[in-house]
Amino acid sequence: MASRMKNKRDYYEVLGVQRGASPDEVKQAFRKLAMKWHPDRNKAPEAQDKFKEINEAYMVLSDADKREKYDRFGFNGLDMDGSGFSGGGFSSFSDIMDMFFGGGDIFGGRNGSSGRSRRRQVRGEDVEITVNLTFQEMVTGEKKNLKYTRYEPCGHCEGKGGTEIKSCPKCNGSGQETRVTRSILGMMQQVVTCSSCQGEGEVVGKPCSVCNGRKAVPAKHAHSVSIPAGVEDGMHLKMQGQGHFPAVDAIPGDLYVLIRVKPDNRFIRKGTDIYSTVHCSFIQAIKGCEITVDTVNGKTKIKIASGITPGTELRLRGKGIPVLNRSPRCGDHYVRVEIVIPEYRSLTKQQKQLINEYETTIQS
Repeated sequence: MASRMKNKRDYYEVLGVQRGASPDEVKQAFRKLAMKWHPDRNKAPEAQDKFKEINEAYMVLSDADKREKYDRFGFNGLDMDGSGFSGGGFSSFSDIMDMFFGGGDIFGGRNGSSGRSRRRQVRGEDVEITVNLTFQEMVTGEKKNLKYTRYEPCGHCEGKGGTEIKSCPKCNGSGQETRVTRSILGMMQQVVTCSSCQGEGEVVGKPCSVCNGRKAVPAKHAHSVSIPAGVEDGMHLKMQGQGHFPAVDAIPGDLYVLIRVKPDNRFIRKGTDIYSTVHCSFIQAIKGCEITVDTVNGKTKIKIASGITPGTELRLRGKGIPVLNRSPRCGDHYVRVEIVIPEYRSLTKQQKQLINEYETTIQS
């Protein structure tokens, strides 16, 4: 025991602060060193031992009672009440990042202050609904009036959950509780959301008869959405703040609209281009002609040049799908020309005679 204590460095020296340092100065020093030496971030061979030492120093100097014992009796003062440490605080680098970016004080007031921690603001869950479009609606865009069920604050209790609201006895109103676990770095202390009040800091003494203390009830909700031209099957549109709204002071979740497009057997979509097929007789192919074809903008006429070969694709520039959010830019429509050639046996006697005469003329 004496040998182990002899090898320990002074906790103030470890954190690089004066013995009279304030709790905030202790915390700031720990943050800086923890960011530098946490093994998740620093792969140096000595990083784990360094972080363990820093962690241990902070766990003592951030606790008013332990710090007082340490100041009076040194390391022996900590062992007098069984408070020896083998590490503590944070098991992953994300815990350190939570200190900077997660709301509230993740140390649970262990820096000597007894102020109430900021409550965790609840965010509602997202909602997904499916909207079915015809191929034409996908091309032109469409306004849809959506009706769906989401959770909203209970009107009977005004979203309070009931009456006789009191501070949560488990977390003392902080919305957080301390969890201690064992890891390779020793005993780890982590502050998590209170399991009793779900981070709200309050509990309901007499639950509402309608929502049963949940503060929210299922409600029919309507929302109008303008679906832009050019959306694709399987695409999601995000409607911010239109999801579940579980409490008056909560952040509503989002609504995700899943787009489903019904196929049109006349057209095939590839990106912003459309492909279709038109048929003409071999006589039309020989002579050339004008044929009416379907497009997403209605019917239009195309010219078939004399002597056209089967499989030729004719391009209708700008007659395809609108480029999403770049109106009025559109893709193109490609019309594939297929030539219908009848079977010889299906021809009449006169038609066969004419074919034979034509064959004779081209051979001569």
